Amino acid sequence: MSIRVYALRRIGSAPAFRFGLVGLTGIAINQIVLGLLTEVSGLYYLLSAIAATQFSSTWNFVGTENWAFAGRQFRGHIGQRYFTFMAISNSTLLLRIPLLWILHDLLGINYLLGNLISLAVMFAVRFLIADGWIWAAASHPGEGALALRTAIAPDVERLDPATISSLRAVDPEIDHVAYGYDVGGVLRIHSDVELPELAYFLTTPSGTPDLRIRVVRVGALPSRSTRFVRVGDRLTYLEQLGMAGANFRITMGEPILVEVAPLLAKSRHVLYTNVIEALLRFLMVSRGHVLLHSACVVVDGRAVLLSAQTDTGKTSTVIQLVRDRGYQFLSDDMTIIGPGGRAITYPKPMTLSYHTMAVINGGKMPRRQRAALSIQSRVHSKSGRSVGKALGRLPIPIMSVNSIVQILVPPPKYRIDALMPAEIAGEAPISHIFLMERGESAREDMTPDEAIRQLIENTDDAYGFPPFSTFAPHIRIGLNDYTALRAKEEELLRQALANVAAVRVRVPGHEWAELLPGLVERFEEPISIEEPTTVPIPIRAMIVEDADLEISSLSKP
Repeated sequence: MSIRVYALRRIGSAPAFRFGLVGLTGIAINQIVLGLLTEVSGLYYLLSAIAATQFSSTWNFVGTENWAFAGRQFRGHIGQRYFTFMAISNSTLLLRIPLLWILHDLLGINYLLGNLISLAVMFAVRFLIADGWIWAAASHPGEGALALRTAIAPDVERLDPATISSLRAVDPEIDHVAYGYDVGGVLRIHSDVELPELAYFLTTPSGTPDLRIRVVRVGALPSRSTRFVRVGDRLTYLEQLGMAGANFRITMGEPILVEVAPLLAKSRHVLYTNVIEALLRFLMVSRGHVLLHSACVVVDGRAVLLSAQTDTGKTSTVIQLVRDRGYQFLSDDMTIIGPGGRAITYPKPMTLSYHTMAVINGGKMPRRQRAALSIQSRVHSKSGRSVGKALGRLPIPIMSVNSIVQILVPPPKYRIDALMPAEIAGEAPISHIFLMERGESAREDMTPDEAIRQLIENTDDAYGFPPFSTFAPHIRIGLNDYTALRAKEEELLRQALANVAAVRVRVPGHEWAELLPGLVERFEEPISIEEPTTVPIPIRAMIVEDADLEISSLSKP
């Protein structure tokens, strides 16, 4: 089976995703029964929560048995599995009921919302027990995980256990290191947690890393609010759920040590996006490079940067340029800017919308895949992230909620070369920067200072979700604190992009893939900009003749 077909079939087929869908319907039943027993019958809300658990747990068992883990050859009798499942569900009440009481009576959160939070906290534990014990497959596990990793990074050779054992015998320092990443030849990471966004950089863990990630217990008893504790060079983020929350601890040093709680470790995308990537940004600066929030393609050996605010349309634009124009791919979200104005590849898997995937797959996606991707793309769309940011301002354990949501509904992420023919370039000199915006059609040449200011603003926009604003001001790498690192980042950009043409392109919709090829070809050599000018763009006149696809179908929701 080809990698592309496997990647498409993988949507909606993972037990975790199906288990999550069953759990979501169970949560709805739990909420309805809880509300009816409390409001109609007048039962005390904690007793109602216990009774509601019996209804929802039975529903969850039926759905899990007949759909989430359907097709497995199970161990034991169905009655034994039901008894075990109900016993585990009811045992979680020992944690849920006190947690619900804390959320409602102490924190003043409505009991229905508190019940939702308590149910979400228990999800990760229940899945691990259900997948690894109750419905454990009788056959030998592991092949599916290897296939999925191959789909994410098909060009990376995995190490077999014998090789890893021999390496550990030579170097005891990597005894407990599961994954190693060499990021652009600039940074090395050793991690107990797989980081799918960095799969392209996967390598043998060796030597001294710049960043070390470990899974440990972080936190203790529940608290009334989120806490941030700084003791010397150690930064600790603790949420209300105690050790059950998505807590983490950062110890600044060489290497930087990141210790994450088990829940956060299970939500790898949240760990990478909300903690690791922010650290990589400033680690890169300390090594003389910049991790810039921008897409990048290579045209005739020259790198073209595409910078925009989050959810403007970089991904759909890059897909069209690579697919229809044959441009080489460097990145669609983050690009490493090296000394001398060179763009270095950072090919993270892309988060795809339903419409984008449908076009790539020729509109022949099976119904189940369409339904699954529709849910995934909406949860991880601009509107979904807006809801997350709004919740982040409330007194709730937002990292824990975000982690559980993304365990329930994982983001639809795929490497571009696993979806369509694409050449991933290594690096290239930067010749153009296009600042992409929505609005009345116009083209504005920008001065270097204006371009750098906008590039940094767009990069900051990528880190708007908690808890970046909490721990970032306390980052210190070597002799540089957060303020010094930001100043150095700006200076590195100024040096790297001193002779690069920067143009702001504003369009009312998503016409960048039609306009940019003409603008790149117009500027055969980088231009020196003295005075910024604004020129309206005649949209239709710029459209290339062979662009016969429907742009709206490739745009993010």
